[in-house]
Amino acid sequence: MRLKRWILGLSASLCVSVAMAQPPITEPLFTDAPWPTWGYDMRRSHYVPDVAGPNTPAVRWFRVGGALEEPAMPSPDSLWVPQHPSTGSRYTRYSFYNASNGRLTGSFGPFWGQPSTPIFLNAAIFIVDSNGNPVFPPVPWNALMLSGGQYESLLFSPSPVFGIPDVFWTIRGFPAYRTGFGAFTDGFYIYPIFADNFGNIIILYLAWFIEVDSSGNITYVIADYGYIPFDQIPAASLSTVSGAGNLVLLGFHNGLLLALDTTVFDYAWFTNIATLSDNGSGPEVASDAFDRPIAITSDEQTAIVCASNSGRVYGVAMADGSRQWEYQAGKAIMGGPSIGPDPNNSNEDTVYIVVRHSATQSAIHAIRAADGAQKWVRLLPNVSRCTPTIDQNGVLYIGDERGFFYAINPNSTLKWQIYLGAPIRVAPVLADVGGVATLFVAASNRYLYAIVDQSALSTGITPGGVVRTPGGAIPR
Repeated sequence: MRLKRWILGLSASLCVSVAMAQPPITEPLFTDAPWPTWGYDMRRSHYVPDVAGPNTPAVRWFRVGGALEEPAMPSPDSLWVPQHPSTGSRYTRYSFYNASNGRLTGSFGPFWGQPSTPIFLNAAIFIVDSNGNPVFPPVPWNALMLSGGQYESLLFSPSPVFGIPDVFWTIRGFPAYRTGFGAFTDGFYIYPIFADNFGNIIILYLAWFIEVDSSGNITYVIADYGYIPFDQIPAASLSTVSGAGNLVLLGFHNGLLLALDTTVFDYAWFTNIATLSDNGSGPEVASDAFDRPIAITSDEQTAIVCASNSGRVYGVAMADGSRQWEYQAGKAIMGGPSIGPDPNNSNEDTVYIVVRHSATQSAIHAIRAADGAQKWVRLLPNVSRCTPTIDQNGVLYIGDERGFFYAINPNSTLKWQIYLGAPIRVAPVLADVGGVATLFVAASNRYLYAIVDQSALSTGITPGGVVRTPGGAIPR
């Protein structure tokens, strides 16, 4: 199935009058997407500011296949899921589902290699005259980047005018490291960031140009895209990309943290685990890595960076890379960080990480983002590797290795739990789907669930054949 399905109904012969009301392109992620990439925003907070999760959970639908990485949503009615097919060839692909009813609407693939969470981008269309002078402000347009296989990634943007070829560009690495996608914009071009396992950092660029005559008729259409070989950091595999304001942060497996100033395409500062740590020479520091995503606080002043193996969390100043605080969890960090408001304490930013407590249990640590102080620790019944997602009320949603899925209040008390029968390792996606708050939860590689409040269902059993019980969802 072609990717064109994603923008069905959006592509048409462009009417230039729509540009008159459009603002400049200021947001690198696709502005109309309810969940455009891993972590909801480029701050990678996993905080959903406009949706409250269910109070009494019920399964609206489920489908086989689970998810290998976190799904993404380019629109309220479309869910993109990186997964293995439930039958036939086990090559990976992206499956597209109707978010309301779970119907499979298409797929993209197959690929040899594991796909990544797509990143949906806010590209631009420029409408110019025959001399290249702008006629109207830029029009927001759609693009996406995803893993195209074991050693490559793909940049795709549908043509805004029928009959003009789409941008369908494969970028090969040595090999590609697929989970480090990021992006920024200067208001004119979108700049996706791609890196490979040899430390090569490549900045792509994309914008569409439409030439019109004095009557507004389209005379020429072209996509301007390519890449800038930015830098190579030998033996440093990129693990995460995050962004806020004019800075993009890049974390590497060798413990290096870089800030890229997007206004000048140069480094603003760099630091590493040894510099950030109290015990900069200890063996646990020398062998540590930044292999958890970087999250950025809501005021965009502090980056939350995890040295995962040693269980250290750092508050790093966005301005200069200096350490603001250090939190020592004591054991390896398995999930997070996520950042959300604490309504019980003036909605202050709170950092949540999932820490290995013992061989059979994990614990959630809540940390005040302002100073790194511990707020509380809640022990989970089982091991968890799941990054929490946070709703507008500060409620956390997280799964564990035994298949239990929890809603935990911001004061650490349990709101509810259900049982889904297989390990839950992928962070849940929370979005408004047709006016219904919906959690999309992947239980290992078995099932993908859409969980809503019981009040959203007219009966206790959906056509998907799921019995709702207080203990969980049991396929019939």
